[in-house]
Amino acid sequence: MLGQWEWNRRTAILVVGASMLALCIAARRLGLGVDGDGGPPALWLALLFVVGASLVLIVLIQRLIEILTKR
Repeated sequence: MLGQWEWNRRTAILVVGASMLALCIAARRLGLGVDGDGGPPALWLALLFVVGASLVLIVLIQRLIEILTKR
């Protein structure tokens, strides 16, 4: 039962992280959070990307460690 709960939590973290990355890409394409002259993104957009990428990396590293320890 514990393994199933961990998998659901891992899936939720992956979905949230991927959604944050998708929102960041969509906002950038729509021109939200950026200057008209192609300047750097706004802080909220940069933080959205960093947090989303971090969540996805955490899940992928957890999965990699799990695979390597099973060997």
